[in-house]
Amino acid sequence: MKTIVTLVDFSDATFPVLNYTLKLASALGSRVILMHIVPPEIPVAAYGAEVPPIPVEPATKTLQANQAKLDDLLETLTRHGVNATALQSKGPIAETALAEIAHLNADLVIMGAHHHNALYHLFVGSMSADVLKHATIPMLIVPCDDPEPEKS
Repeated sequence: MKTIVTLVDFSDATFPVLNYTLKLASALGSRVILMHIVPPEIPVAAYGAEVPPIPVEPATKTLQANQAKLDDLLETLTRHGVNATALQSKGPIAETALAEIAHLNADLVIMGAHHHNALYHLFVGSMSADVLKHATIPMLIVPCDDPEPEKS
């Protein structure tokens, strides 16, 4: 396994995903590419104002803040002896992730997944599910929170 792409979103899923990445990369001697994708921003308007229906490019401040977080995660991996680089891209998350993964010739993708109820998935969807559904290489999905308790 030569190249592992690890998708991070800076949520509470990040550290479990980074932990698995560190373990696998160290054991297999793999190169790691930490990837963060910044989605287009949806404009928010005040009451009565019109909002363009088209998402806009992320703000420069957002990109810089995310790059700083990504660099901190990269430093964590390199401090532990992992050959790693960081890549930040812009665009729709699932589509951009799949395109970048193919471009990087990854051997494995590691990403986190949160447990949400069916209503959430109906309205919002799941980036993990979208990437997994269209992936052409092995993926490691790290569960990052406890499932919601079942109601009797």
